[in-house]
Amino acid sequence: MEENVHEIQQPTIVVKKQIVVYGKYDYVIKNMLDLLARADYNGSGYVRLEEVMDHIRMSPFDAVLIGGGVDPHDRLQIKDLINREFKHGKVIEHYGGPATIITEVKNALGD
Repeated sequence: MEENVHEIQQPTIVVKKQIVVYGKYDYVIKNMLDLLARADYNGSGYVRLEEVMDHIRMSPFDAVLIGGGVDPHDRLQIKDLINREFKHGKVIEHYGGPATIITEVKNALGD
């Protein structure tokens, strides 16, 4: 009996986790997105509440990373939306410098 030496290899599909970043300043969001990209996450960033809320409603995501300078009322609106409509989504509230961002994301997602 002859072995099939022409077996088809199945491609490995890697799906990067989607992180939505909401912050007060564009340059902070850019730094956060750069850190996430280097850690192999996909990210989208926003400084306006309406835009981040629309993104959460319209696009798949794994977590929302909220920067420390964000208005507390905005935080509550985002958390309420996720708790009400997107039980799978995680909210990561980041305070402080960039050194802990990736660890916080990994811990929240169980990576």
